[in-house]
Amino acid sequence: MAKIKGENIFVKVNTGTVGSPVWTKVGGQKDASMSRSLEEIDVTDKDSAGWKEFLPGNREVEIEFDAFLIEDNAGFLEMCKGFEERKELMLQLITPAHIYQGSFILGEDGIEGPLDDAGAVSFSLKLTGALAKN
Repeated sequence: MAKIKGENIFVKVNTGTVGSPVWTKVGGQKDASMSRSLEEIDVTDKDSAGWKEFLPGNREVEIEFDAFLIEDNAGFLEMCKGFEERKELMLQLITPAHIYQGSFILGEDGIEGPLDDAGAVSFSLKLTGALAKN
């Protein structure tokens, strides 16, 4: 597979319902990242000969992205609901080859208004449940 441009990786949020999803880009995205991690369960004992031993534990996924602040964008407004209404958000992280989809909680968001740049917003979300990959 060929290398891809980062501009071809973006986040969409469900602005519809669970039964009838409407996938909407959060407008003005500047970047997007998804990190996956696996907990380690330490099973080191006296028979480990001085070496640490681990079993794989639970998985965790986090999506972070920044966008220009477009306050009337439907995707932005849905993201705000995640905080205001304390609700889960259905998200997709889309690459040219795959769609990663799941239910996320908004852990952190922020608005920046620098004097010498455009207004921006940042989001950090954590997966709750399983991540689907199509």
